[in-house]
Amino acid sequence: YHCVPHEALGMLGAVAVGDDVATISTGGGGEKELHELGVPIQAHWVGSATILGILVTIIYTFFILKYGESPNTGNTGGGE
Repeated sequence: YHCVPHEALGMLGAVAVGDDVATISTGGGGEKELHELGVPIQAHWVGSATILGILVTIIYTFFILKYGESPNTGNTGGGE
């Protein structure tokens, strides 16, 4: 038999009942490359997106702290 997640990897299973059942150990399928699994993402794109997200957050925080308002609130930050 096979279960759905392991069928794509070519893994098969068997049910053994009892204490004296002879079993065979076959090697696993091994790990596949990400491209073989359908994920064509390069590591440098993940790093670039992370750095960009951090920089945008820092810049946005700077403007909030400097001017005391967000772009859509209409608050001038003067307190009056």
